[in-house]
Amino acid sequence: MYSMGGLAEYCVVPANALAVLPDSLPYTESSILGCAVFTAYGALRPPAEMRPGDSVAVIGVGGVESSCLQIAKAFGASQVIAVDVLDEKLQNATTLGATHTVNAANDDAVESIKEITDGRGVDVAIDALGKALTFSQCAKSVRDGGKAVMIGLAAMNVMGEVDITRLVRRQVKIIGSYGARARKDLPQIVKLAESGAFNLQNTISRKCKFEEANGAYEDLNHGKIVGRAVVEIMG
Repeated sequence: MYSMGGLAEYCVVPANALAVLPDSLPYTESSILGCAVFTAYGALRPPAEMRPGDSVAVIGVGGVESSCLQIAKAFGASQVIAVDVLDEKLQNATTLGATHTVNAANDDAVESIKEITDGRGVDVAIDALGKALTFSQCAKSVRDGGKAVMIGLAAMNVMGEVDITRLVRRQVKIIGSYGARARKDLPQIVKLAESGAFNLQNTISRKCKFEEANGAYEDLNHGKIVGRAVVEIMG
């Protein structure tokens, strides 16, 4: 994957990795359906087996995580808790389905999640950052028998710690997820967007031309992109 073409006008892909884009969906904004939304959908269904009424915590509110908020809401989550260290991103999270927000720079993320859920913890927690700290927060935030889903790729040699005794006694499940299944899930993701359950327009916070791509990547590295940025290759 990813060797088929990046920042390119054309690329060759397997036919079973394609889905028809309806005329009702915007062309540029729909580009994230095969990436950020694809990863979020793959995290919450099937590995997390999220059900209506479940409580969900999303740790880190970037592009993929913002999609997780909307997917959780679309699947009928009773509580959607967004955790980040930037108020601007948390404010944006409330427009994408978050019912509660936690600024981890000011408050203990795990304790705040437990407080919101009356001491239980959430049914499903998602870490899309791939950091040792967020891995630990994700694992500690779930209820007994809950599912901690890891979708963030870490830097080389980053290790996550977990309380083994709690993992065993409380039957906590730690799951790694690397996206959805193109042949089966991508058509469902397109239908979800077409139904209006997923707001593509609100998710995209910036569009830039090909010549502006380097600057966009720099802003991404410095956390200056609140939602999702899209590079428009062809004018």
